Amino acid sequence: MTVDTFVQCAPHEGDLHLIFDEYGLGPYFAMDRIRKDHTGWQTEGKPTRSIEFDGDRWALCYDYDTDNPLDPRDHKGYHLQTVPEFRFYFVAQDELYDGEQADQSSRIRGGTITVRPRWPKLTADGKPVRGVPNLGGPYIDVQIQASNIRHELYHQLALEVISAFDVNPKYLQNPHEISNWNDAAVYVRVRRSESGPIYAADGPIARTHQLLEGDREGFRQHKEDHRKLPGYYVSTQISDQRAHDLIKGHQLGKEIKHYYPKHPENREPDDPLYHPKLEVSYQTSITEETVYWGDEDDMIRELEEMLLNTLEWAEMPLRGGEPFFSDVYFTARDGRQRSRKLVDCPLPKIQDAQETAVMSLWGSTTQSDKDVIEYLLSDGGEVSPSKAAEETGYCYRTIREVLNRCESVIRHTYGKIEIESKHQRDLLLKRVRAAEKGFRETIEDAVLTTAEAATDRMRSKWSRVRRKYNITVDTDPDDCRKLVKVRYEPEDTHEAREVVKSIKNAYVATHDDRGGAHGVHAVLQLVDGTRKRYKSLEAKTLAPKKGSSRAREYRRALESVSKEEWESHPATGGEYILDT
Repeated sequence: MTVDTFVQCAPHEGDLHLIFDEYGLGPYFAMDRIRKDHTGWQTEGKPTRSIEFDGDRWALCYDYDTDNPLDPRDHKGYHLQTVPEFRFYFVAQDELYDGEQADQSSRIRGGTITVRPRWPKLTADGKPVRGVPNLGGPYIDVQIQASNIRHELYHQLALEVISAFDVNPKYLQNPHEISNWNDAAVYVRVRRSESGPIYAADGPIARTHQLLEGDREGFRQHKEDHRKLPGYYVSTQISDQRAHDLIKGHQLGKEIKHYYPKHPENREPDDPLYHPKLEVSYQTSITEETVYWGDEDDMIRELEEMLLNTLEWAEMPLRGGEPFFSDVYFTARDGRQRSRKLVDCPLPKIQDAQETAVMSLWGSTTQSDKDVIEYLLSDGGEVSPSKAAEETGYCYRTIREVLNRCESVIRHTYGKIEIESKHQRDLLLKRVRAAEKGFRETIEDAVLTTAEAATDRMRSKWSRVRRKYNITVDTDPDDCRKLVKVRYEPEDTHEAREVVKSIKNAYVATHDDRGGAHGVHAVLQLVDGTRKRYKSLEAKTLAPKKGSSRAREYRRALESVSKEEWESHPATGGEYILDT
């Protein structure tokens, strides 16, 4: 765990179901009275209100919908002929407010509250309704769908919006323990020129998909659309177990995505919508875990940790400022100090393990193993063990034996078998094809490099240095091979040299390329605003060029030193030096 003032992630969408059973259908009937007491439906339109909340003025609107297949409750206390749903619209009247009535507004910061009645033995068109919790009595389900509002405020917002229409707030004080989240997301906005490492083919989003998602389920969970511009929409989804594989202790399935609004080509660089968002969301459709109301702090912590680690693995800074770009709801500044788990990117280690598994397995596979693997690689549909037996001609028992022997590369869950990851699929495809051309004679000499413990330690060293000095790495600069942007501001030139030395040591130890630090430049700014550039991460010093203005400055500085002081420090030798 790391305690720091990380960049403040902004809330995006959220979808929360709050259940209230303390007063049965009392609050539902109170909301029905709003429509009955409002006499201006034909002349004034829908009932509207306004409130002050979370620093903004909010416009509200009430509506109802009777087009509902639910059958009225068969109870003497239920006097309605239909089962209407009530809907409350809310929109912040901030600088992005479009001036429309809340139900007609684009609601950039706003949303809806939908209230539905529930009771035991609920029916629709005479048939039982399944999937509705039975709490032993009637209750209401209050669904809040909103955007750009802090998730911990949802309950209070719903209470204030509904009570603004003269509904007694006592009805909405105590959510039931089964109240839960359907969706929640946090984001940061990154400058377009800086976000490339996030969505790159070897970046954290693409590699997460390639290494963690199964052969068949992965392609449905990863999307890339670069048609309008690079990185226009790149997303991947990870299941509960895969989330834990990435960051130990994580329990929630998530979506990670880098995306632009619909028409970024119509925007200018000073417009926030010119720049993309990096967003991480929790969605019930991709997780078996339930997040209950009251546990949102843990949920947001997981989402922020996934987002911060994605930035970290793309070698981007985690503090506010550059390369982030602010918008109305994202400040791009540091947030409050908080504890978040940061881990070295596990993807290289996962890749090494998967390659080692393929290599070690292939050397000892039986013919039945190879036949089943080849069938899985060529088949495009969902495969069960029985179908694999039918298609390959082996008996079911042989297929089970194959699955046991090949468990390092074949995943078997819920009656479905598939290659464990798309990366392993690609490796196996190469070996299947190579087998047709004398694989046995050539593959035995192939070596798949496995990461050593020392390499892992070096990766950790580089990660620590990048976090310490708030570094962004530009892999495609105009004037050098790679540009290291240091956002830490040293006090003076001496400290700047020490910083660059630390950066070079960590960089060279981590990046196993022949060029070392050659062509890798670093730029930074001192506290006094002086900007410095270090070519090839060289922090050595040189004398100023003879006759230059800087040489004259140093000469005057030398002449201003008193003779007594000069003689007391003969070791200086009168040699003043400059950074390269």
